[in-house]
Amino acid sequence: MTSIKKSIQACTRGFSLVEVLVALLVLSIGLMGLAALQTTSLQYNTGSYFRTQATFLAYDILDRMRANSGAIADSNGNGYDQPSSTAVTIPVNCDTTPCTSAQLASYDVRKWYDRAVAMLPNAANTPPTISIDAAKKVTITIRWMERDLPMRQDWIIQL
Repeated sequence: MTSIKKSIQACTRGFSLVEVLVALLVLSIGLMGLAALQTTSLQYNTGSYFRTQATFLAYDILDRMRANSGAIADSNGNGYDQPSSTAVTIPVNCDTTPCTSAQLASYDVRKWYDRAVAMLPNAANTPPTISIDAAKKVTITIRWMERDLPMRQDWIIQL
């Protein structure tokens, strides 16, 4: 009986170590999956933040247009309907001096463009635009590149 007991003990020697190694392997695979999940979550959280900022910018310029409705779309192209936000120059600082409607529109568009470039990644490469059709329907296009996603994507928000 003793010889059978000794042979069983000899066969099972080190078996607990194998169990521990298998448990460690399963745990490490689970932790790697958790790390991948956390990384993906951060990427989508960053993308959500940029979409929120773009929506904020779009509503900001719309509110400014409502407040200065006289310059929404004039025939000279001096209102809010600028072909390119990068080409807009600020004639006067409307924060400190009185401005006309057209000057305030140019000031608003330029400040809005500068904020968009500061808030969104690569927004300067594809500048935001404002277009107004004959029926006074406003289309605001804001583009940026998501730098944290594996595939770089171009997002557009139009209102």
